[in-house]
Amino acid sequence: MHKKIKHMYLLVTTLFLVTQVVTGEAKEMTMDAKKKEAVIESVNGLIIERYVIRDIAQQLADHLNKRFKDGFYDTLHSPSDFARALSADLRKSSNDSHFYIEYNPERAMLVTAENSQSPEEVEKANKAMAEKERLTNFGFKKVEILKGNVGYLDLDFFSNPDYAGATAVASMNFLANSDAVIIDLRDTPGGEPTMVQMLSSYFVRGTDQGRTLLNTLEQVYDGKIEQHWTTPYVPGKRMYDTDLYVLTDGYTGSAAEEFTNNLKALERAVIVGETTTGSGHNVDFEVIQENFVMHLPVRRPVNPITGTGWEGTGVEPHISISGKQALDKAYLMALEKIIKEIRNEDQEFRVLWAIDGIRAKLEPVTIDKALLTKYAGEYGERKITYEDGELFYQRTGPKYRLIPLKRNLFALEGLDYFRIEIEVDKNGNATQLVGIYDDGRKNPSPRSQ
Repeated sequence: MHKKIKHMYLLVTTLFLVTQVVTGEAKEMTMDAKKKEAVIESVNGLIIERYVIRDIAQQLADHLNKRFKDGFYDTLHSPSDFARALSADLRKSSNDSHFYIEYNPERAMLVTAENSQSPEEVEKANKAMAEKERLTNFGFKKVEILKGNVGYLDLDFFSNPDYAGATAVASMNFLANSDAVIIDLRDTPGGEPTMVQMLSSYFVRGTDQGRTLLNTLEQVYDGKIEQHWTTPYVPGKRMYDTDLYVLTDGYTGSAAEEFTNNLKALERAVIVGETTTGSGHNVDFEVIQENFVMHLPVRRPVNPITGTGWEGTGVEPHISISGKQALDKAYLMALEKIIKEIRNEDQEFRVLWAIDGIRAKLEPVTIDKALLTKYAGEYGERKITYEDGELFYQRTGPKYRLIPLKRNLFALEGLDYFRIEIEVDKNGNATQLVGIYDDGRKNPSPRSQ
């Protein structure tokens, strides 16, 4: 049976694409007019036959033919340069970021193998891709529990569960006891929709025989559809009622957008950050003239709730904020919700500790110079100095810059587990420095000078 590379949602910057043969750049063939024309003819044939936006397919082909006839590619003798020029022309004329042509003999061999009718060749290609993605932990960049029991997953791309499933399960089970979860899709260009299904299944309750329809792909040129559902079973604990936040920016694309859009439509997550790229079309990979690979958009997503996709528009966040501040904002929102339901003093202390730190990052506290100078002094073996408008703390080791959290509470730059509080008398003069640890311990030091 003829096999296509599994439908990947991705931008051309996707990290898990097999890299171009850098060492072979100097050995590239020279592109003469005949070879260029053959590539364009093959590209145009595929566009006319299968491009997702049928109304402009012929226009795109005519555009490339005119560019060739007018000599715009005459000075491009390197196949890599020629491929990049074709890609740029197609993306600009179609406004479709999924269009991409690359000169990559190695990748062309893998595509040919995956499209092969030989099970052995397909298996070989899958193993090669799995090994490439293993080197970046299948896109699972960071999984941790932030202070206040907020889970955090930083996902670089959506890998294929066929070989990334165990890593995905381990990550989800690690997060399972969190009171809230943040999934960071900033700068995440895309990947496999099957991983979108897998991760969504941990958070979305099934509504139809244990499943929920997430998204439908319409293959426009022949009318075929492909539905993506959550699965009735996942290994480990589900997080149906766990507060969920998804971080986005202008580089969140394709599969990352599908994940975001699905959860937003289902009202299952709060989206925090920037509007995503608007790359909704789904691609097939086709080998052109043996050594070129074309990413051909052939399907469009249709959400079952909204009846639309996100191509060209992107997914708008619930909370619009710069991508750089999205994590702090989502983290603060999660903590502020958690603190309302806490009944344990130890947990309350840890959550408040985290809230004070995050609030100060989002809304920096400014303290008058006159007050800062009053805090400077010696407190036993501890010393606070005033230097160039800022306070610094030193005990017996390194000196730390003090970051104001409140009028008399400071964090130490680069030291997350320790803070200091300055106690003052009725005249505002500092009388004591109290060292506070993140487990609640306090260590007072009366002012000595």
